[in-house]
Amino acid sequence: MALMDNMSARERTLVGSFGVVFGVLLAFLVPWRISVWLSGKQKYNDDLREKIEQVSAAKGKLALRKAAVGDVAGRYANKAPPLGTLVDTAAKQAGLEIAVQTDVPSVPRGKLYSERATKLSIQKTGLRALTTFLEKIETSGYPVAVTAFDMSKRIEPDSYTVSMTLSAYDRSETPQPGAPK
Repeated sequence: MALMDNMSARERTLVGSFGVVFGVLLAFLVPWRISVWLSGKQKYNDDLREKIEQVSAAKGKLALRKAAVGDVAGRYANKAPPLGTLVDTAAKQAGLEIAVQTDVPSVPRGKLYSERATKLSIQKTGLRALTTFLEKIETSGYPVAVTAFDMSKRIEPDSYTVSMTLSAYDRSETPQPGAPK
């Protein structure tokens, strides 16, 4: 305390009041800052907990969606017959006449899949016959899709000209030669 002895009374009062102010600030500022830091951590933990609960809830939804879609290999287990046969059968059932049918060479799609396609041209068809035909193709139980479709109205009522491409997808257990990597 030799330093305090060399000070005047006014300086000692000033240093003492400075010490009191510093002590009060230290007593209140440090706990306040720790409280702010802890509340930030608590908010961060609450956010993480909420995200974890969302992920847990989504797991059930994902399992339901995966079960609804089913196994990929199971969808391709029923290999589509030649598209010409499938198209002719569906066209006869729908009362539709196919003007032109052209097969497209098979194309590899990925390592395990190949796409077979046929191009169709239908002249003078009504909407009911066309929708029945497309429904027969869609509900055939085979991995078949309409990949291109062009329809134009003719002068006659309920008469259309339709061009479409039907594709069938086949899965092989061994990778296709020449398939993209």
